[in-house]
Amino acid sequence: MGWFVHHVNVQAHNVRESAAFYRDIIGLKDGAWVYPETVGEVGHNPDSIAAFGSLNRGIHVVRAIPTFPRDNNLLHNPTIGGHFAFNVPDILVVKAKLEAAGIAVSDAGEYAMSGVRQIYCYDPSHNVIEINQIVNPSGGPAPGAEETNDLRYEPGMHEGEWALHHVNLPAHDVRATATFFRDLIGLEEMAWEPAADSPVAAYTSNPDSLAMFGHQNRGLHIAKPTPAFAWDNGFKHNPTVGGHFALVVQSLDAVKQRMDKAGVVYTEAGPYAMAGMRQLYAYDPSLNLVEIDEII
Repeated sequence: MGWFVHHVNVQAHNVRESAAFYRDIIGLKDGAWVYPETVGEVGHNPDSIAAFGSLNRGIHVVRAIPTFPRDNNLLHNPTIGGHFAFNVPDILVVKAKLEAAGIAVSDAGEYAMSGVRQIYCYDPSHNVIEINQIVNPSGGPAPGAEETNDLRYEPGMHEGEWALHHVNLPAHDVRATATFFRDLIGLEEMAWEPAADSPVAAYTSNPDSLAMFGHQNRGLHIAKPTPAFAWDNGFKHNPTVGGHFALVVQSLDAVKQRMDKAGVVYTEAGPYAMAGMRQLYAYDPSLNLVEIDEII
């Protein structure tokens, strides 16, 4: 495959409160942020950032810092609104393609994560996108280690046995955004693998509603926001609006029990959209939509 989702950056009004949700409700274990030896003015402290995962891979919970671009000489602000990061084999090739297409790029270099070079840009739907490359072993395993599709043994699994499954980006023009990721980032568009008798098959099979990059529905989903999606499916949450990210855990029932105890409102969608996957949706304390999945 050659690429993988490296992390999601989740904006939080209160970092410690959101971190407690991911730790105590979803069941993730606190990770440690690993900075390069020379760090720029990133402006973070324990009240402005929390990490889940290893080697800076996984989930970053971040407080918005309005001066972040000025302080770090960037065009884009990765602390506001959240973003998703993809690791690619050759970041210079991607950067050259973006600039040749007239797309503004912030080249941050190896400035925030040890062993990882980072660039930022906007996709056609104005989602902030981070593209990064592991440039020395301290940044984590090589992309080739991600080839396996078995999440139970995949090297991206973190302590506590969880992994990022996919990110879902909202797009007003799904085909234009899919073309961006295919032609400029270098991802390969793949066929959606629906659940049996899926009630949303008309949506997931429509290339103007959904595009998928990755194997077995894992990777990147580009979705057309559809206001009636939640109503039509009896959901409390609408996974097509605003974007979300999905985690795979070992026991969805254990997560549900902790949500019930804490009074967290959730939508148990079951195996309704993706083959072999049971799905649940909930908001974190800053109203970021999170999908939690279990392989069945």
